[in-house]
Amino acid sequence: MEITQAKATLDSKAKFCLDLLPGKIIDIQFTNPLTVRFKLTLIGYEAGKYLILKYPPQAKNSQYSDVLKEGNGAIVRYIVEGERGECVAFSTTILAIAVRPEKLIYLSYPKQIESRQLREVNRLQTHIPAKISINKDQSFDSENLLQGIIIDISTTGCRFTVHVNSGFLALKKRQVFVHLLSPIDNEAVVISAHVRNNQMQGNRLNVGIEFAGSEQQKMHNLLAAYAIDIGQ
Repeated sequence: MEITQAKATLDSKAKFCLDLLPGKIIDIQFTNPLTVRFKLTLIGYEAGKYLILKYPPQAKNSQYSDVLKEGNGAIVRYIVEGERGECVAFSTTILAIAVRPEKLIYLSYPKQIESRQLREVNRLQTHIPAKISINKDQSFDSENLLQGIIIDISTTGCRFTVHVNSGFLALKKRQVFVHLLSPIDNEAVVISAHVRNNQMQGNRLNVGIEFAGSEQQKMHNLLAAYAIDIGQ
């Protein structure tokens, strides 16, 4: 993603601080003297001064020493999942590389931040009871369905949230079926979909779901029944 958009606002900088939590995986691209990309773990940062990343394990000994050195520039990208659904990017430079007690990279704190929406269609906040199954033919009342709430929705996808136990395994990126009850006749409506991402927040699992393209008319009708104005 080219960094060509307008300067970030102060509000964007506040969100930036909230988005970057220790342990987050970010993508970093160097272009001098050659183009190299790494996915590195964020250790932490001090707002306005620097960010600290783990040194790439694949850059052993002197490998990439001409790229990973003080003063070289880079572009950092990371994904903000959940309600915002954005790709964030900023330019930075290597301030220093620490070798003890662990090899770390210090990056300059960004002066401007760019973001791009990942979704083509805006989602509206909702509170619709729904269930998810792996098999299409399961009934809405089946105990095997995963029960939760749709907290935002459009004709192309939704965000489904469910309370989970500590031993719960996140849904894999695979085909699923979303089960909802029509508010008109209380009949179950089954939507073919695909899990795109998972995000744990406390004891809740947020699941990003994309509806199958063939289901758009069905979703138009269902959202109209729920009196949800999708602006389409």
